[in-house]
Amino acid sequence: MICKIFSLLTAAAITLPASAQSTEVQLAKPLNIPLYLSGNFGELRSNHFHSGLDFKTQGRTGIPVHSADDGYVSRIVVSPWGFGRAIYITHPATGLTTVYGHLSSFSPKIDNPVRKLQYEKESFAVDLEFAPDEIPVKRGEQIALSGNSGSSGGPHLHMDVRDTKTEEALDPMPYFKQYITDKVAPELRSLALYPVNGEGVVNGGSSPVTHSPQQASVPFKAWGKVTPAIKAYDKMSGTSNIYGVKYLTLTVDGNPVYKRVIDRFSFDNTRGINTIVDYAGVVRNNSWMMTSRVAAARPLGDMIEAVDNGVLDINEERDYKCVWILEDEHGNTRRVPFTITGVRHDIPEAVHKGDMLSWKGNNVYSGNGIKASFPAGTFYDDIYLKVTSEPIAGYVTDRFTVGDTTIPVSGEYTIEIDIDRDTVPDKNKYCLVRIDGKRRSAVDAKYVDGKMQGTPNRLGSFAVTTDTRPPVIKPEAPANWGKRGRVSYIISDNLSGITEYRGEIDGKWAMFELDGKTGRLSFTMDPSRFTRNTNHEVVLKVTDRCGNTSEHKSNFRW
Repeated sequence: MICKIFSLLTAAAITLPASAQSTEVQLAKPLNIPLYLSGNFGELRSNHFHSGLDFKTQGRTGIPVHSADDGYVSRIVVSPWGFGRAIYITHPATGLTTVYGHLSSFSPKIDNPVRKLQYEKESFAVDLEFAPDEIPVKRGEQIALSGNSGSSGGPHLHMDVRDTKTEEALDPMPYFKQYITDKVAPELRSLALYPVNGEGVVNGGSSPVTHSPQQASVPFKAWGKVTPAIKAYDKMSGTSNIYGVKYLTLTVDGNPVYKRVIDRFSFDNTRGINTIVDYAGVVRNNSWMMTSRVAAARPLGDMIEAVDNGVLDINEERDYKCVWILEDEHGNTRRVPFTITGVRHDIPEAVHKGDMLSWKGNNVYSGNGIKASFPAGTFYDDIYLKVTSEPIAGYVTDRFTVGDTTIPVSGEYTIEIDIDRDTVPDKNKYCLVRIDGKRRSAVDAKYVDGKMQGTPNRLGSFAVTTDTRPPVIKPEAPANWGKRGRVSYIISDNLSGITEYRGEIDGKWAMFELDGKTGRLSFTMDPSRFTRNTNHEVVLKVTDRCGNTSEHKSNFRW
C-alpha cells in the first residue's frame, strides 16, 4: 500500500535540499573578467559527470589565469587530449586542490621546469609531480594563459576544486558564486513515466510515456510499479547556456521519495551517471532523461536518498499528487507538479532475452568462438545477456554481438575472440574493433595464441580485422615554415589509431605539440636550440597501434 511507503519515508528521514551550500573558504577569481559559465559542476555527460566549472573567456584564448589561493604547484599534465595543458595547485591551509585546464601556456616559473623535463623525457605529453617547495604560488598570482588545448570544444577555462585528501571532485560554485549572478530557475523540458518490466503499466502499455511541458497537467495513467523521470536543465543570468541541475527532489502526496544532490563525487564511480538516466535514451537519441530509480549496486552512494529504490507502487485507484523540485546553488527553485492516476490494469509478463547475470558475481560466457568475462560489479543491476555471431565480409572473424548496447557497464571487461583464419604472419597487424553501424573504433587488445584479447568498456558488436595501412602525414603550408618559424603537419590514421610520433630537426629531438582533436602536429623554432638563417632538415615518424609507420622528410630555411 502507498501508505506503507510513506511510513518508510518518515523513517528514512529524507529532507528537501537546502537552498544553498555554505563554505567559510572563499577563493579568488581565476580570471579578471566578468565570470560567466559555459558548463557547471555535475553536468550529465557521456559516461561521466562534469568535474568542475567552465568559465567563458570571451570567445578567445590568451586571458591571464590566476591562482585561486596560496599554495604550490603539485602536478602538471600536458596531453593532446583531456585537459590539454593543466595545472594542479595544492592549498594546504584549506585542504583543497584547484585544477586549471585547457590552458594555452604556462607562466615562465612553471613553464621552464616543465619544458626542461619534457626535453629530458623527449615527450610532449607528460604527467609530472612536484614537491611543495619547488613551485610555490600566491593567491592571485598569474600562472598561465587561457586556451583551447586538449579535448576542449572552444576557448574557455575549466576549473576543478578537489578534496586534496580524498581526491574527490567538489562543486566549485560555493567558492565562486559571489562573483556570479544567477536569478534564473531551472527549466522543464519534459516529463516521463516508465513502467517496470513485468511489474507495471503506463497508459495501459509496457512502454514509457512522455509529456511535454504543455502536457504537464495531463495525468499519467498507471498500475503497478513505475518510475517517474524528468528532463530539465538549469539556466543562469546573462547567458543562453543550459546547465546540470544540482538539487533534484521528488515528492508524492507531499512526502519526499527521492533526493539527489550532486555536490561531490569520486572519479572512480563517475560512470555511475548512467544509472540516474534512461541510458537507452542516451545511447539511441542522446536524450538525457533523469529517472528516480536507484540501481541495485548504488554506485553513487550518499549522492542519492530514495525509498524503495525510487520506484513507486501504484496500487490504489486514485490520484497520486507528485512534484519534481529543481533547485540550483543560488536558491532558484522550480516546482513541477504532475499527477499519476491509478487505473487498474493487467500487467503483461516480463520478456527477457539471454541468460541472467548477477551484478554481484563474476560472470563468464564462453562458446561459439568467443569468451566474455565480467568481473563482479561490471553491471549495476542483474541483467539478461545474449551473445550472437554472424559472418561479416572483410574481417578475419565473425561479428560477435555481446549483450545490448543500452545496458551500461561500470568499466572494462574482457573478451577473447578466436581467429579461425589465422593466416597473417605479423600478428601485430590484427586489430579488434567495435562496430556501431558504419562506425568502427579500435579496442585495446593483443594477440595471444590464436586469439585477440581485448578490454572494451561498453557492450556491443566486435570483430577482428587487420590494419596494414600506415598513418597519413600531411605537411601544412611547408613553403611558409621558414618565414613563420613554425613547422606544422596534420596526422591521421585509418583504424587502429596513432600511438606515438617523433619529430627531429637537424638530427635533434624537437618537441612537436599534438592537438588531439584536430590532428595538428606543430613545432615553433627556438633560437636557443637552432641556428637562424640556415637550412634545416625535419624528419617526422608516426606509428599506429598495429606497428605501421610513416616517415616524412623535408628541408626548409629559417
